[in-house]
Amino acid sequence: MITTRALEKLAKAGYPDAQFRLAYRLVYNRRRPNWKFAAVLFRLAALRGHGRAQFYLGTCFDFARGQKKDRRKAMDWYAKAAIQGHPEAQYNLALGYRDGIGRRKNLKAALYWLNKAAKRDDVEAQRDLGYCLHEGIGVRKNCVLAVKWYRRAARQGDAKAQWNLALCYRHGDGVRRNLRIAKHWFERAAANGHSQARRILRELG
Repeated sequence: MITTRALEKLAKAGYPDAQFRLAYRLVYNRRRPNWKFAAVLFRLAALRGHGRAQFYLGTCFDFARGQKKDRRKAMDWYAKAAIQGHPEAQYNLALGYRDGIGRRKNLKAALYWLNKAAKRDDVEAQRDLGYCLHEGIGVRKNCVLAVKWYRRAARQGDAKAQWNLALCYRHGDGVRRNLRIAKHWFERAAANGHSQARRILRELG
């Protein structure tokens, strides 16, 4: 593994990946994160097109880490990273469009980026896309497709997706009703801390 001193030299020489990796170490490999300096390094790398740096700079503005909180700037940087295929940036941008945070509310754009992130295996995007399809939010209701996305997120251990999938099997939404499979997913959700799933299991005995 490259040393921090070597990264510092490369970062100073202007190598964007070194700038990103050094910034990452400053905040995630230390007991006392140096977000202020990390944000400077993330910006230097982001300005040179480094996708992961663009995403992390977005989080700096989003959560006031080394930068003054600015949701519009956060979404601007998420958008740059999203265009480069960064799934977490795509998901965060989708939330911005969905909730009108840092972007004008636009459900069509939200669904576009949720779909992008879900296809790149972002578990939260898969779960939320499934919910939109199940409830017909910004898209025509499609329970069969909703189950597909719930299942993909559930298999990755997402408790909410496991709960939603269990409900689909319990009520026959998008799948043939099957209480045995429903109980299986309730159990998985409960094991992952989902309180409502625990309550349902007590009722089922």
